[in-house]
Amino acid sequence: MRNAQDYAVRVDNLVYRVDSKTILDSLNLEIRRGEVLSIMGGSGSGKTTLLKCIVGLLKPTSGAIWIGEQNMAVLSEAQRAPLRRTLGIVFQYAALFDYLTVEQNVIFGLERQRDIKRSEMRKIARERLDWVGLSDVENLYPSQLSGGMRKRVGLARALATDPQTVLFDEPTSGLDPITTHQIDSLITRLNRELNLTAVVVSHDVGSVLRVSDRIAMLAQGRFVETGSVTEILHSSNEQVRAFLEAARSTSVESAP
Repeated sequence: MRNAQDYAVRVDNLVYRVDSKTILDSLNLEIRRGEVLSIMGGSGSGKTTLLKCIVGLLKPTSGAIWIGEQNMAVLSEAQRAPLRRTLGIVFQYAALFDYLTVEQNVIFGLERQRDIKRSEMRKIARERLDWVGLSDVENLYPSQLSGGMRKRVGLARALATDPQTVLFDEPTSGLDPITTHQIDSLITRLNRELNLTAVVVSHDVGSVLRVSDRIAMLAQGRFVETGSVTEILHSSNEQVRAFLEAARSTSVESAP
């Protein structure tokens, strides 16, 4: 039997409602330490809402979100702060501050979470940028970067506080195929080299199949299937099969 130390995140009977609309409906999910787990589903399936609940940006209607032995769902904002330091989040559009340089963006969280010297912060920024394959860009502004570079700066910022788990919200959205493969490779490399737990929220089936150890398929606020890549590809669940087939058709239609 597994214990709390085996999981980076555990979601128990999670419900999230807005007025009379149920967005997340009694979800249960265990994210193992050191794995890449992808949450796959179409637009409006609840993927990003679940991610925001996990990281504490949204408070669920009921249920529990265990980060180690602490339930994020019942903590006050002040109590969530130290727990959030174990989590990094890479937003869909990187969410960089346009008026800050790359270096200032990367150390933004450090300035609020650590009592360390500025010189050390700058060293961390350069190191994390190097981890994601960027160098000599610390003095540039986000407007001077490509979409893929902005995504990597967002990841460097998430890594700056040494999180145990990194959550990716649509990490390949809006990127060309070559840059998408680069981001996928980066996620798997950092998972392997740093033993990071990665939670990837995406509707990009090709990307999900490349990076994942396990996949959880979300539809209408419920998990309809969870399993390995092979198990998902050979699933008999009609919703999973329909989603995969639609993704294949779209890929063929968009090919030159």
